[in-house]
Amino acid sequence: MKLANLLDPRLVMLDRDVSSIDEAIIAGVTAFSGNHLRAMKREEVLERVRERQALGGTIFPTGIAIPHARLPGFDDIVIAVVRPRVPIVVPVDGQVPVRLVWVVLTSQSASSTYLKVLANLAAISKDDAAMRSLLSADSASRFIESVEAGGYEVEKGLHVSDIMTCDVLSIRDDATLRELTDKMFSHKLRYLPVVDATGLLVGEVGVLDLIAAGIPDYVYRVGSLKFLDEFEPMADLLKNEDKILVGSIMKPPVRSIAPDSSVLAVAFEMTRSRKRHFPVVEDGQIVGVVSSMDILSKVLRA
Repeated sequence: MKLANLLDPRLVMLDRDVSSIDEAIIAGVTAFSGNHLRAMKREEVLERVRERQALGGTIFPTGIAIPHARLPGFDDIVIAVVRPRVPIVVPVDGQVPVRLVWVVLTSQSASSTYLKVLANLAAISKDDAAMRSLLSADSASRFIESVEAGGYEVEKGLHVSDIMTCDVLSIRDDATLRELTDKMFSHKLRYLPVVDATGLLVGEVGVLDLIAAGIPDYVYRVGSLKFLDEFEPMADLLKNEDKILVGSIMKPPVRSIAPDSSVLAVAFEMTRSRKRHFPVVEDGQIVGVVSSMDILSKVLRA
């Protein structure tokens, strides 16, 4: 099924005078009232959406917001879109001008279609051509035609490609530990895939691997570390971080994940191996990273 098939022209509201995300939510939920909400009360639905909104993670730096909620006793999925006349500026990781607000309601039980909808809306926001078309559409029907032109599918079955982080940072195996430390610190990363000069995945490194490189071998052989109090912590690492290469501390990838792997399969692999990150690889090249936090934020609390 195509994403466009879930859009109703009556629920596409263009150039509305809304000055906040909450006002856009009210406009969307009000549009749902009647046939779409059936026996549910408007205020009850607003409360559910606001509760989910308060958890965060529904505003994207690409200029969209996707307030959404799972509703008890609701066996459908409905989408309303509000295009503000003037972008709504939200202070999330800087000043984010929100240009489209998608309000999504579905059943309380987990639904792969629902999760695919959220993934597709996020993907649309990263497509500059698609966003230009949606922002310039002069009618609801033209807006839906623009979505249809993108060919976005919401068939059942959630794949790793739907939830993985695509803007992947990696590090070369011939980079120094200083470069590794700087990259992890500046981007607040706990994990990085390691690639060779051709971009092929050759290993992976975590922040604990980096810290372990600063612990002398003899420390693991002594029974007490009290005598180390007088020594500067990580002194050898700090002294040699320009000489030691990432390739000397990295681990070979336990396994890589294909983009079309099921989310259930990777969740099972994470719990079995107690591993929180997996590189996503296609034709030997890194195309993403999937983490346990992706499953938490994009499946369990989507």
